[in-house]
Amino acid sequence: MNDNYRLILQIIFWMCLLATMYTYVLYPVLLILMNRFSRNTFNSNDDSLISTDLELPAVTMVISAYNEQDVISDKILNCMAIDYPEDRIKFIIGSDGCDDRTNEILQKLTDTRFHVVLIPQRRGKVRMLNLLMGLVHSDLVVFSDANTMYASDSIRKLVSKFNDEKVGCVIGHLELSAQTTDADACKPEGMYWRYENKIKQLESDLGAVPTVNGGIFAIRRELYNVLPEHAVTEDQVLGMKIMTQGYRCVFADDARAHEDVADWKGELRRRIRISAGNFQSLFLVPQILNPRCGRVSFAFYSHKLLRWMVPFFLIGMLMANILLVGKAFYGSTMILQTIFYGSGLISTVTPKLTGVLKLLAIPKYFISMNFAILIGFMRFVMKRQHVTWAKTRNIN
Repeated sequence: MNDNYRLILQIIFWMCLLATMYTYVLYPVLLILMNRFSRNTFNSNDDSLISTDLELPAVTMVISAYNEQDVISDKILNCMAIDYPEDRIKFIIGSDGCDDRTNEILQKLTDTRFHVVLIPQRRGKVRMLNLLMGLVHSDLVVFSDANTMYASDSIRKLVSKFNDEKVGCVIGHLELSAQTTDADACKPEGMYWRYENKIKQLESDLGAVPTVNGGIFAIRRELYNVLPEHAVTEDQVLGMKIMTQGYRCVFADDARAHEDVADWKGELRRRIRISAGNFQSLFLVPQILNPRCGRVSFAFYSHKLLRWMVPFFLIGMLMANILLVGKAFYGSTMILQTIFYGSGLISTVTPKLTGVLKLLAIPKYFISMNFAILIGFMRFVMKRQHVTWAKTRNIN
């Protein structure tokens, strides 16, 4: 191997390693420093922004449901328990071609705050949301999934952030939990979400949260544009459209909701679908990549785009390392990579690990998460990801 070829491989190795380290480690550190020294921070936790009951605006929660017989009754009770003036909150639930007992349960609703729309043939979540949004008359809209259970004060917490006229979208704090059979396997998912929520809070203080979680978020109704029917991750596309209009997207850490994590295979399918939609969103809202978007663009590049490229960085780093293994240093890094990927493999084939060996679930989660991104990218390129989706099984 000549020196020029070896130099190119070394550059590839270090660029891939640094890019991966930047998005997962250095970027959060940079956010901390920016918040500490920036004069233009947005204090999204200012309690003075919370309205009194007399000032609370009208709100509508919109839910698109598909075969939710296992959770829809709990969701209805959860909505009824929300602490918000009854004359200022409505719930619109759309049944998207459900063929289980979901419609039967919805038709028994007598609470006048609920409006149910039954569509006999499945149309997909995007078309359903476009239809339901035509029925909304309140200034603020909250979007929720049928399996997302809100804390009683969550909508108050979401609404309080809209007292700042520059805020167009508010994201809540989603907590994930696994209850029984796959609890240990799914714990890293909850750990990852806690890590993500910390980053969102730092980004929120800069008024630049670049991502939206469909389970709990709210927008100004006037900012809703009819979404492309072929959008796979409609929440991400909607949030990106709002941000490129110059509005802030902020994180309400005290607006809490929770979901049960599906089993491991179900979570993998969900992540593949989301990944395919994320790559699609770049082409649906390319303006988000414009540096003129300022902090939002910076956060999107650092937090989202680079994350989506990590599988390619890992492959590049591994391939370059294999070809450089004759050097002592790169022999050591090859051993470290082998241990890391080997640990993930052991955790996959032996899921019931105990004691300190449970730590092997972390490399397994990291590898599977990036594997899902890679498969999602392939589905996007090959146009094989459908707008409708197969439901994941919740653990109960």
